[in-house]
Amino acid sequence: MFISNPQYNFRYLAPAKVNLSLQIARKRPDGYHELASIVGFTEFGDSLAIKLSDTDQLALCGEFSADIDTKTSENLAMKAIKTLREHNHHIPPLGIKIDKQIPVGGGLGGGSSNAATTFLALNEIFNLNLSKTNLENMALKIGADIPVCLYRDFVFMRGVGDRITKISNARISNYIVLANPNSIVSTSKVFEEFDKNTSGEDTGWFKGNTDTTQLLTGSNNLQESAIKIYPEIGILLNTMKTLYPKSRNTEQHSIQMSGSGASCFALFEDKKNADMFCRKIQQAGYWSVSTKFISNF
Repeated sequence: MFISNPQYNFRYLAPAKVNLSLQIARKRPDGYHELASIVGFTEFGDSLAIKLSDTDQLALCGEFSADIDTKTSENLAMKAIKTLREHNHHIPPLGIKIDKQIPVGGGLGGGSSNAATTFLALNEIFNLNLSKTNLENMALKIGADIPVCLYRDFVFMRGVGDRITKISNARISNYIVLANPNSIVSTSKVFEEFDKNTSGEDTGWFKGNTDTTQLLTGSNNLQESAIKIYPEIGILLNTMKTLYPKSRNTEQHSIQMSGSGASCFALFEDKKNADMFCRKIQQAGYWSVSTKFISNF
């Protein structure tokens, strides 16, 4: 029977989340920040394997598994299971194995993607028939970055991450190279640095801007704050700009940091140049992968 099978019965991709642009406004009275971001997801990511079990169990493996707190109760994927149960959905004891390939604390939404994938997977496996809106509401209770990870497409994210709109006919390069300076970034510290250097007024772009083309050619305004605390991010970005093919038009948005860091990315139109660039970044001593964007679960 299913429960006695030592193999995991269901496997799912938890894709890396990339903030192709990210603009943060000043902190609100409730402590949250308003934001506007274009987000994409890649074929590269963690993988989740799920099976029935006698008790809830979490197993971690993969390149970055040692960087994760092994407390089962604190893991976002396990919190997703708990949340479903708290909403009166019958979920039997499960064993979940997470193959951690996404750098931890790297601005690529690894933990959030794991949790979102767990919501989507269990909704499918147990025929819960939950709408995307219901899943978003539950996901928001355990992490502001989780609702957007329920999508597998290019999306426009606003509010505190809770206003999500799919982007139709997005003019975005197919291929992307991710790189990391082998650093684990504290998101809270980056935001603290950002708040120290942000004026009390919101900038004009933020009041109702829905121009995705303009936002795509924008930057990440957390990048400067992250570099002040983690200068290795700036060194990585300079290395990437130096190694980027000279024949291409190196626009500002083609190479930048994702999220609160430390991971950075470079965009390409073709796989050959992306793979070549990735090898050069690896030869320079950095973690790097070449991948492409996905548009479905």
